[in-house]
Amino acid sequence: MSVYRRLKFSKGLLEPLDSPSQAWEGVLSELLRTLPEGTQAFWWVRDGAGRFSLRAALGLAGMRPEEVGEVEEATFQEVYPGPVNRWRQGLPAAEVGPHLLSHLLAQPPAPLEEAGEGQNLLLPLVLEGRVWAVLHLHTPSPLGEAQVKRAARFIRATAPLLQQTHRWETTERQALWLRAINALLSHPEPENPHPLEASEVASWLGLRLLDALEEAARLSRADGARLVALEEGRVHTLVQAGWGAGLPVEAALGPVLAECLGGGQRIGLPRYDLYPGRRPELVEAGLRSLFILPVPYQSQALLLFSNQPGWFPNGQTLDFLTEMANALGVVQREWALRQELAWAAFTDPLTGLGNRRAFEHDLEKLPHRPSERLAMLVVLDLDGFKGINDTFGHVHADHVLVRLGGVLRSRARAGDRAYRLGGDEFALIIEAPRDLNPNRIAERYRALVEEVRVSESVYLQVSLGYAVYPSEASETEALWRLADDRMYQDKALRKHRASVSSSHLAQYETPLVRLARHLGQALQLTPEELEVLQASCYLLQLTLGEIPPAPGPTFSDGLLRESARLLVFLHHPWEGGPPLGRAGEPIPQAVRVLQVAHWLTQALKGAEGRPAQSLEEALSALREEQPQRFAPEVVEALLSLRLKEVLT
Repeated sequence: MSVYRRLKFSKGLLEPLDSPSQAWEGVLSELLRTLPEGTQAFWWVRDGAGRFSLRAALGLAGMRPEEVGEVEEATFQEVYPGPVNRWRQGLPAAEVGPHLLSHLLAQPPAPLEEAGEGQNLLLPLVLEGRVWAVLHLHTPSPLGEAQVKRAARFIRATAPLLQQTHRWETTERQALWLRAINALLSHPEPENPHPLEASEVASWLGLRLLDALEEAARLSRADGARLVALEEGRVHTLVQAGWGAGLPVEAALGPVLAECLGGGQRIGLPRYDLYPGRRPELVEAGLRSLFILPVPYQSQALLLFSNQPGWFPNGQTLDFLTEMANALGVVQREWALRQELAWAAFTDPLTGLGNRRAFEHDLEKLPHRPSERLAMLVVLDLDGFKGINDTFGHVHADHVLVRLGGVLRSRARAGDRAYRLGGDEFALIIEAPRDLNPNRIAERYRALVEEVRVSESVYLQVSLGYAVYPSEASETEALWRLADDRMYQDKALRKHRASVSSSHLAQYETPLVRLARHLGQALQLTPEELEVLQASCYLLQLTLGEIPPAPGPTFSDGLLRESARLLVFLHHPWEGGPPLGRAGEPIPQAVRVLQVAHWLTQALKGAEGRPAQSLEEALSALREEQPQRFAPEVVEALLSLRLKEVLT
């Protein structure tokens, strides 16, 4: 049973009632038995500072208290047929004339038009120096003095019990509101220190907001509620509860109302169906009343609406709705801040990838993955990254890491997670169907990393190792150790191949290689760029059949890949335009060097149908073709060399 005792007056006995309004209606019913037929009775109760709402009404057909707005105490004092001091003393006053509701209400109910003049009796009830309730009687004929006194005695006798019932009910409603607000503010968070995915955040936070909206609608006696976002002139629903599902209620917020909300104003439309800016389709669907509150800290609004005309929250409900709107803003802001803190705690600030803490957290969760999926750990270490720092500086090296983080975030397979463990060491945790090839997955990520450009002709190089869980290691620590060991084995093998490649290049000291190297040095290409340039010379001459294939080990995959990139742009003319290839990427300076060096060596050697030129003839022709085909700074650097010494 509720903590409030519902009271009913019947033959002098007090009995429990099923609803709070029955106590007020019960008093009016008992009172009307002693009054002339056709008497109408209305209870007005103070719900806020200086405001009264209609609590019960008997005798007027079609009168719904919940559809009647609030009335200021000053308005009651204006229509009170007596001096103000009698009002404050709680003395009854009567006057013959039109129905008082026509003066009290901005939009009187339709049945009132048929009511003629009668006597209006107002009896204010005073407690602790202020009027807390008002009884209004409208009788078809004037009451006698004895009848007025008898009615006043009856009301004053029952007033303490009604006042107690009112307090109980007010306290109960206040408790319900506070419980709903506290539930929103203190709802337990999911036990997950790791930042949630966007979908998880939306789902978890959405449930909290939905619970709050359902309680706000129920306690304010609205038919529906929505939380809407106001973004760049657009309004869209975030969460909805109650009546109106599928109905675009947010469309009721036109430009004028949205501007008012932007200024922090509350908006109430008790008769939305009469509002000049109404949307006909919403009115046709049944929308009759609308109340809108801005949500602090967010570009959002709380909408409550009803399909009953005249619905509007009373003063106390307005206060609680304001608190609810504040709580909605606080919860969303707090959750966003918590997510930002969680993101910062588990994210590498430079690359945007997970940090070591996130890696260790996710690695420990591997045993709990679905058993039908393959899990593998890939450890990556950038080769020669210290040389990048020394050659290009720490700022440039950081920019390279930023680009690498962007590549791994944007091009990783769905569900794969990438981490920066520190410095130039990275890792990937991958879950995939068991029929996928782990080596193919790992090499795909190697290729992604080695597409990141360090300079115009130098790209990142990476060593990697991987291990599969649980087939190769049943414990996460052993899995990490195995992948790390394999990464170092791969690094040692790549260093060996690189040294073989360098000695391999030394076997082919052709005029093209010598000229390209000297020209690159004059233009201050980095050692890495020079190595790629010389390898490109070898590949070009090998393709043209000018040299035989090299015996023994071939170049490393990375060096071959970078050299092939240069040859793709070999026939791209300079033409004074921006140094961009067909895909929009910058053309490396090493390409411009190779173009000039190759043209000159071919001109000196001659070809079928074209005689060899002397050095002077070739340089003269080069000057003529320079503006259309070759970069001026490369030609200028060429002319500064002692070409006879370089080419012999």
